[in-house]
Amino acid sequence: MSTTIAPPGRGATTRRPRVTDPVPERAPGAGRSRTRRWLRVLAVLVVAGVAVWFLARELPSWSVLAAAFQRVDLPLLGVAAAVETFSLWLFTRQQQVLFAGFGVRVPVAPAVGITYSRSAMSMTFPAGSVASAAFAVEQFRRFGASRSTAATVTVLSGVVSVVGLCCLYALGAIAQWALPRPWQAITVVTVALCVIVPLARRRARHTRHPKATPPLPARPLGRVATVVRARLSDVATLPGRYWAAGIGYATANWAADLACLLITCAAFGVNVSMTQIGVVYLGIQLLRQIPISPGGIGVIETSLVAGLTLLGADNATAAAATLGYRLLSCWLVIPIGLAAWLALTRLARRHPRSPVESSTTWSSSETRRGPTPTP
Repeated sequence: MSTTIAPPGRGATTRRPRVTDPVPERAPGAGRSRTRRWLRVLAVLVVAGVAVWFLARELPSWSVLAAAFQRVDLPLLGVAAAVETFSLWLFTRQQQVLFAGFGVRVPVAPAVGITYSRSAMSMTFPAGSVASAAFAVEQFRRFGASRSTAATVTVLSGVVSVVGLCCLYALGAIAQWALPRPWQAITVVTVALCVIVPLARRRARHTRHPKATPPLPARPLGRVATVVRARLSDVATLPGRYWAAGIGYATANWAADLACLLITCAAFGVNVSMTQIGVVYLGIQLLRQIPISPGGIGVIETSLVAGLTLLGADNATAAAATLGYRLLSCWLVIPIGLAAWLALTRLARRHPRSPVESSTTWSSSETRRGPTPTP
């Protein structure tokens, strides 16, 4: 059976095809970007609300604060600002050392930008620690780190920071015990070195090779357990010198931040001993781990003012010293971190990751004989 198509002419109409506008396809990340935008707006509103509440309820009158700021020692406050900047640089070095242990070299300038950006995110977003960690993982992948290595180092950096804070207070307790007893302290240090140094050399002679990662099982819980075991195996094969360097930089980072608080208190004339301020600082750092507000804004200020006041400082002087310390350690970091985030974003657009870099993996055993990328 054949179908005859009439030629165009009388009695026949030619239909022209309708030209319709193509339906625009929705970008895969459009919904997520809109959600992130609203989350950022919400974070800014939360920070502004907490700041207004703190200024209205906890601080003394503006005239009293202005008088306290007029009596501040500006050179000492400048020293405190330099010490806080040095503290952030020490955190940058901590990140670089841990990545070097896995064979990844991160240049200084991008590493500093990542540090300031992460600090600004953790102080601004409601879930700032999670957002800053995810941002760090994506940024460090641009320098040859695989996603698993970047995630491992990011988590390991948090562990090293906690160990560094414990080491700082352990060293403080040892110093308080050792200063009145110099000869006993020298004897204890000598005996400890005689025991630790031979053990460290013996450990360095035995090279541990990581086991091959087994294939992922079918069950989700089994996959998670296998990935966790693989990450722990990578951490266990990290050479001891990188552990020591990372913990050393973390301890120095906490010490510099505490020194910034001490110098700021001295600049505003707070008559409180160093030991008492150190105890208040430890309580603030423990309270900071509770995600009550972004970056602890409002909570840390209130706690620090209350702690210094209970230790005998004047309310206006304690409030002025608190504002000065938070200005140097938090509020000024946010605009600098925003500028660093914009610079890193522009750099990532100009120099995107190549396919080789994005799929590069590093193993700890290859680190000892030189980093060799394995696709």
